Amino acid sequence: MRPFRLGRSVLHTRSMPLRSRLCTWLVVGLIAVGALRALLLWSHEPLFAYANTYDQVRYSACFDIYPDRPPQVPPDENSPNAPYEYFRFQRVREPMCYWSTELVFGALATAIWRLAEGDSTERVHSIRLIGAFKLASLLALSIGLSVAWWRRRAFALAIANAALLPLVFGDPGNTLYLNTFYAEWSALLAAYALFGLLALWHGEASTRARWVILALVALLLAASKMQHIVLPLCLGLALLALHVWRQRRIGWQAPAVLVGALLGASLQFAQMQREGPLMDSIRQFNRAHVIFTALLPVADDKPALLAEIGVDPRCAIYSGQRAWQMPGLPETVCPGVLAFGYVDQIRVLLTSPLMTLALTREAIVALDPWIAENIGQVEGAVLGEIDDEMFSVGVPLRRWPALQWMLVALPVIALAALVASRRGRRAARLLEFTASVVVTMLATLTITVLGDGLADTAKQGHLVINAALAWLTVVLTAAAAHAVAARSAELSR
Repeated sequence: MRPFRLGRSVLHTRSMPLRSRLCTWLVVGLIAVGALRALLLWSHEPLFAYANTYDQVRYSACFDIYPDRPPQVPPDENSPNAPYEYFRFQRVREPMCYWSTELVFGALATAIWRLAEGDSTERVHSIRLIGAFKLASLLALSIGLSVAWWRRRAFALAIANAALLPLVFGDPGNTLYLNTFYAEWSALLAAYALFGLLALWHGEASTRARWVILALVALLLAASKMQHIVLPLCLGLALLALHVWRQRRIGWQAPAVLVGALLGASLQFAQMQREGPLMDSIRQFNRAHVIFTALLPVADDKPALLAEIGVDPRCAIYSGQRAWQMPGLPETVCPGVLAFGYVDQIRVLLTSPLMTLALTREAIVALDPWIAENIGQVEGAVLGEIDDEMFSVGVPLRRWPALQWMLVALPVIALAALVASRRGRRAARLLEFTASVVVTMLATLTITVLGDGLADTAKQGHLVINAALAWLTVVLTAAAAHAVAARSAELSR
């Protein structure tokens, strides 16, 4: 039996293929299982979803749609104890609409609700319609990519792509975002599309349609969440470096990604300049979280650090606390918080390497739990959690923390091995895929910490665990498919 070797046998389209009929049944079966797994959570009674916070209100406010609650409850008030299934159109004073790719799903659903409502002003609407659009988009993308691999006779990659649906995307760590206004699903979908298309079109000629599609997907990823403002830009630069290193040329994929990335980053930058009470409170909360949940807990001399960055040293008593746990707005309680910008954060981290190492360790630990805690998941319950039968990979990751460290470390180790070995040039598709995964993990975690500290790392760094799980799933599934094909060929001789 041939030993497994990381490189040419994995993500390589010209390796010995599985039989077409077997591949078809495996792909269909995996997609069916994944769809069923997601549908079970989407359709569950009572509703399974993440509860409504101010993050959701930022998006639902764009359509004047809020949870159906008694008249005395302000429409835009958050409700972290439990999700709501039914929403209705309501007017609020000075609503704040936050720009995001997520608005595409909300626009589709609310347009249908408006048409269905007619002249009535008392209709309520189920948020499951938004979940249905999100799930349909994922299924269409998964099926489309698997069919494209199958047509290229890359049967192992068709199977590996299909395996992502039941093993990663159908996990409650992702599907709890279906029946919500949260933008994590949009970010996941855009990242999946970008990774999938880059792998699919690797080494293939450019067309105008392909160029525009890659640029558009990169834009959608950058525009999905503030935490991903530079992610497509980092991915494009990494791809450019790999192309120059391997082929001594730029290629067409990297420029397409970079153009879309710059457009998306420009949109997010413009959003950062917006004014208003909500934007002001977001800035205060974010700066306070960086100081009090990220930097202070790993600082040896907390008052000295605060004095260095221009904040009252007596505020060291708030170390480890979220902004909402403080007795007022952060800038009121601790003047100087708002003046601590990104340049100041980077300066502190560069001049304190030991503190930076400690913060990196704490940031990886803070990715647990993958399923967000301290927020309701079950309609009608108080901070209820989904049933045990809705298994999530987040359960073993939380039970055995070493698994999470291994999961995050494996792509990094594989990338180092590929770059250092001569196979790195031959296994180009695997190298680019692994590099993209590592860049996604590093960029997402870095921007999350610099943007909001460790206040909500598991949710805001949602793509980190997803990227690592996707890498492990694709590599192991493709390797297993190639091994089975090779064994079958040997037996048939």
